[in-house]
Formats: sequence, structure tokens, C-alpha cells
Amino acid sequence: MHHFSDSLATAVTARRSVVCVGLDPTLEGMPPELVEKYRPRVADLGDEGAVAACFQEFCTGVIDAVADSAACVKPQSAFFEQYGAPGWSALRAVVRCAHQYELPVILDVKRGDIASTGAAYGRAAFGGAAGLGAPVAGLGADAMTASPYLGDDSLTPLVAHCADGKGVFVLTRTSNPGAALLQEREVDGRPLYLHVAELVARLGAEHIGAAGYSDVGAVAGATSPEALRLVREVLPHAFLLVPGFGAQGAGPDALEGIAAGDAAGYVVNASRSIIFAWQRDGGDFRRAAAAAAETMRSQLPYAR
Repeated sequence: MHHFSDSLATAVTARRSVVCVGLDPTLEGMPPELVEKYRPRVADLGDEGAVAACFQEFCTGVIDAVADSAACVKPQSAFFEQYGAPGWSALRAVVRCAHQYELPVILDVKRGDIASTGAAYGRAAFGGAAGLGAPVAGLGADAMTASPYLGDDSLTPLVAHCADGKGVFVLTRTSNPGAALLQEREVDGRPLYLHVAELVARLGAEHIGAAGYSDVGAVAGATSPEALRLVREVLPHAFLLVPGFGAQGAGPDALEGIAAGDAAGYVVNASRSIIFAWQRDGGDFRRAAAAAAETMRSQLPYAR
């Protein structure tokens, strides 16, 4: 049986990298040459189509640039969804591009709902929706992010896809400034995020790959290093998706003590500091992204 966690472990060890490149394209972040290339296409593609095509070329260019330095990529669905059907099509093309480089794709959608709605969210990300002739392919992502706020019955429709080689990363202790408002509220003497981590452990216990990691992981931010280490204590066999590095202010020291297993057991996401490195460093956006990803890899050895 194929496991998502094995694919991610292979990518980490093969590239000796725990870098996860977030693909969060914005129109203001596009290089001028791409904007001017697609501006005339508004006439035949419409604004939505022209921007989506611009995003697609930008993100596939970044993937090409970071493919040797990154362990995986994490496209944020919302940046594509705001441009309607053309944006969705561009996102599907970005997923396909990453797969050409054997880069696992974590779709950042933060879904979470019960029963048939939750199942539909999973099929949108992974495929399998009913078609008139055959099941629909969906986006073809390898893993997705999920919100636990509705409880375990909102996660089980997504975790069910682990049986088909997919993965789920559950929001546990996130990196944003407002995270503490709810996630650190004490429940039975422990912060809520640790109860979520225990839920992640329970859901993932039946989905352990050959590398020793679960296909159900946790999102735990580097902006709260103490919480990150406590999450690791609860989840010794899970991959952690760690945001907050780079533009959000966290550095390498925040990751001390969280490595687990031969493939580190975590990946560190950076988005703006890599994909928009051209704004800081100048020159071609691809070369700037490649240099930024390689610098980050050197700062974060894959086993600490």
C-alpha cells in the first residue's frame, strides 16, 4: 500500500531538505514582464483568465527553480479560487507541474465539514467525484490542510483518503498572532491545541507508512516554539507542517528538538520570502527563488 508519508519522507531524504515552498501568488507580486505579457490577453481570456494564466506561468517557473532544493510545495487554493474557473484550472496545472518533479503537493485549503460535505471537499482535492462516464480527477493533490473545529466527524471524511495514499495536515497550533485566542484556551488543565494533537494521533494511528510516519500530520507554527515542541511530544510519529519561518519572523532556533525519525518528521513552509525574492534581490524571479530556497535549505539541515 502506498502512503503519503512515505512519499514525503523520500522527498526529504532524497533532497536533504525540509523546505516546503508555499505558492501564494498575488497580482502585485508578479514580475512586471509577466504582467505585461498577459495584459494584452485580457481581450481574449478576460481578466480572470489572464491573471490565472499569469499565476500559472509564475508558479510553474518557481517550481522549476526550487525543485532541487524543496521537499514539497504548498499551493494556497484561495489565491487561485478568487479567479474562478480559470484559477481552478491554473491550480490543477500547478499541481501537475510539481508532480513532474516528483514533489509532493500539500493543498492549503483548511477544509472541515461533516458527512457528504466533508466527503465532497476531499474529492475536490484528491479526485473521485461521480461523473457521467467515470470518476472526476479533482485537483490531484497529495495532501490537504484541514480545520478540526467541527470535531472528529469533520476530519474522518478527509482521513478516509489516506487509504488511497493521500495525507491530511490538521490545524493544531497555527502561526498567526490571533492563534492563542482559542488554541491556547485551557481545557481540563491543558491548552486546546494539545487536545487537537491527541485527536491527530488517534486519527493517524491506523495510517502509518513504512518510514514510520503517519499520513495524518499537524500544522504547528514556528512562531510559538514551546507549543511546537509540546505538539511534537504528543505526535512522535507524525509529520509536522511548520509555517511561520521567514516573513512571519521565526528562525532556525525555533525548530530545535522537533526532528523525529530518519526523515526529520517535519517540513518548514516559506512563501513570500522565496517566491517574491526577486523583489528583494532583483533579477529573474526564477533565479531569485532558487537562491532563496537553497539558502533556506542550508539554514535548516534535514536532520537536526
